[in-house]
Amino acid sequence: MRSEETVWDRATNRRLTSFGGVEQRLQIVQPRQTAKINKRIALFPIIFFQVYLAVSVLTFAFGPWPWPVSNPFQLYSFLILAQVALLAGYLQAIKKQPRPASTKLRVPLMVTVSLVFNYLWLPEIYEIRTGQAFNLGAAISAMMTGLTDPGHEYLENKKYTALQGVNMAGHTTAIVYATFLVYPIMWIAFPLGVVFWKQLKVPVRVALVGFITLDLSVWVATGTNKGIADFVLLLPCLLVARQPAILMKIRLQNVLKIGMVAMLGLVALFTFFSMGMVGRTNGLTVSHSDAAAGIAPEFDGPILSIVPPALQEDLASLASYYIQGYYALSLSLKEPFIFCYGVGNSYFLEGLSRHLVNTPISNDTYPARIQENGWNAYGRWHSIYPWIASDLSFPGTIVFMFLLGRVFALVWIDVAFCGNPWAVCLLPLLLTMLFYVPANNQVLGFPQAAMSFWALLLLWSLSRARGGANRRAIVTS
Repeated sequence: MRSEETVWDRATNRRLTSFGGVEQRLQIVQPRQTAKINKRIALFPIIFFQVYLAVSVLTFAFGPWPWPVSNPFQLYSFLILAQVALLAGYLQAIKKQPRPASTKLRVPLMVTVSLVFNYLWLPEIYEIRTGQAFNLGAAISAMMTGLTDPGHEYLENKKYTALQGVNMAGHTTAIVYATFLVYPIMWIAFPLGVVFWKQLKVPVRVALVGFITLDLSVWVATGTNKGIADFVLLLPCLLVARQPAILMKIRLQNVLKIGMVAMLGLVALFTFFSMGMVGRTNGLTVSHSDAAAGIAPEFDGPILSIVPPALQEDLASLASYYIQGYYALSLSLKEPFIFCYGVGNSYFLEGLSRHLVNTPISNDTYPARIQENGWNAYGRWHSIYPWIASDLSFPGTIVFMFLLGRVFALVWIDVAFCGNPWAVCLLPLLLTMLFYVPANNQVLGFPQAAMSFWALLLLWSLSRARGGANRRAIVTS
């Protein structure tokens, strides 16, 4: 059908009022003229994450690790309800009209300013991630060691950064508070730079690539997988967001381009992950048992038995890393609800709250209370659900998933159908939150992502409101 071939119905009496690198607004002579959203583009993200989350649950239930869940009906009923709520929220909001941003800011200027702050704050970010003062020689040495022995660097840095998010009460210098405030500014360079790449001048492009390289190098220096994993997951998504029309008619050329980027990233991530596990486990790629759960991977099971022997241990380790949070969820579901005053979901907020309370609120969170089962609150995954439930309860977490789906839908249609730059900035934070659902509260739990999320959510909401219900948009080229 023609509606599947075009994103918007063509209107004979609409005209462009501004391009300016960002606004791309339209003035509609007839306000009743409405835009039709291409269903394939609109629904692709929620279909992807429904499949992704379903695979994670199936991997937990039937994967190589026989997790000893004593309340399977309670656990899987909750997981199904959570996914249904996410889907319902998305489908309810996808019917809304996308709106362009109402802003005078130009994207190239926004990217340039963000890059300036990123380069200025690089030494401070290095210290925050590694726990050590920035020194060029030491930093280069740590990066080189991180490439060859990431597990060693992880263990060394862990000595300095253990419970960093929880210890905010003792880490509140002026520069740290200033860093909190500039986090949203620093965040926007990557998503805006990728999506609006063609609008950037060559020097800005070079500066952006240089910063991304340095940022990944700092993550390598810490020996952790997070930064590389985030980049590998988000870059293909942002490439699709740059040209969402490719979802309307899948072409082999486009699939190969984005697929190659994703494949190279996954190979690099898997290699770095495997090397890191060797260093963390004294030469073993995977512990042959999980002491906390009292289980071991089934190497002769239906999954690992078909994998080449050289990859079995690495894949077993990756599988545990991917879905172990659902076991913590099963333990948490058996605990009573204790209200944590809105800070239990976040290392960041709970750490700051210690300026105001004598007894750490973190003691009442679900992850803290299931430690009596041998599941470490800060060394193991718990999925996002126990963290959110520490403030909202588990029924409230279902409502949270509905609202998350709704915001995700609105942000996506603003990105895909009118190139709203604030939506572009907010999108990767929502994607990160959803990718890490089986792991933890990755966005709201930590300073950089949390500060960026709330600031950009506000800016996007305000720009969308000012955009006006009668302003329509076209697909950005």
